[in-house]
Amino acid sequence: MDSDRRAPVRDVVVVLITFAVAGALGALLWHWWWSPAPTGFVFEKRPYFGPDLEFRSTGTYVVVSAALGLVLGLVLTYLLDRDEVVTLVALVVGGLLAAGLMALVGHLLGPESAAEVARGAADGDSVTADLRVQPGAAYLIFPVAALVGSLVVLLTFPNRD
Repeated sequence: MDSDRRAPVRDVVVVLITFAVAGALGALLWHWWWSPAPTGFVFEKRPYFGPDLEFRSTGTYVVVSAALGLVLGLVLTYLLDRDEVVTLVALVVGGLLAAGLMALVGHLLGPESAAEVARGAADGDSVTADLRVQPGAAYLIFPVAALVGSLVVLLTFPNRD
């Protein structure tokens, strides 16, 4: 494999490693910002938290992942300008990787599952929320923000060669 053929592979590896590290560091930031864990109560063997407390973990996840994705999209697109299509695909895959790692590491850092605690508790007992992301579009914020950052660079600096 000659040098010209290795460059896109190297770029993809750089993007994936950068996003993996950013996902893990983003989880630490997410956990720090979210702490202390909100408290609720058990009702019919299920945890109950107010609507704002239920949204708090997903909301902070969205803000942290959007900021990290945007910055990484800007920087990596600017620096890795050999093949824009390869960079864009790597940003999407890296963003999905970072989103999953951030959610997993953040959940592992947070308290134990509130649902599991509630199953063994009596009605009215206090329970702390676990750090988790509601299923759905929140996982797409990281890669979409990276693509927005990439778009800004590609439109602002069209002739970087």
